[in-house]
Amino acid sequence: MTQILYITALQAEARPLIEFYQLEKKQLNEKLFYFQKDEIVCFTTGVGVNNVYKRLPVLLKNIDCKNTFLINMGIAGGNSDITKIGSLYIANKITDEENGKIWLQDSSIKHGLEELSLTTVSKGVTDGGIQYDGLVDMEAAAIFKTAVKQLPTQRMVFLKIVSDHMDIVSDKPEQVIHLVQNQLSEIHRITDLFSGRRESNRLK
Repeated sequence: MTQILYITALQAEARPLIEFYQLEKKQLNEKLFYFQKDEIVCFTTGVGVNNVYKRLPVLLKNIDCKNTFLINMGIAGGNSDITKIGSLYIANKITDEENGKIWLQDSSIKHGLEELSLTTVSKGVTDGGIQYDGLVDMEAAAIFKTAVKQLPTQRMVFLKIVSDHMDIVSDKPEQVIHLVQNQLSEIHRITDLFSGRRESNRLK
């Protein structure tokens, strides 16, 4: 059975998933915990690449990654010309702004979501972000770089819900929870589709 690993930066992003799948809290060590029920796991890294590099390797060393499918789901800033606040997008390219490194996410699966580039930045963007032609977040590149050591790229998907147009910081828990709740059915559909739990949806 395929294990689904949801990675979020914020606990508010994780809460709707925890409630939807009825996940139970499990202690990883004295400071770290995750939520799980059956094949569904949800882990929150905290904001920023440093938290990802510090916490995600600990989790990956303590779970069986052989049949794991990773989904990074969370809010992101979006280019105002091509994104709509509250809409869900899938990243087809991840760029680490700090070092310029790029990872391409190519899928042969018909998923029905709009694909956009995603740039991982070191701090929140509030000046309109005209230099970014897609989405921005603060963790995806670090998650990819960490997870690819144990998972093939084909078993990773990066889903982002636009919370703002890079003009304000929109990370209040109640706002984030509302955004994720509105996309739960679509997140669940994409999870089933990409993880192979709906094999009939794959291209022949």
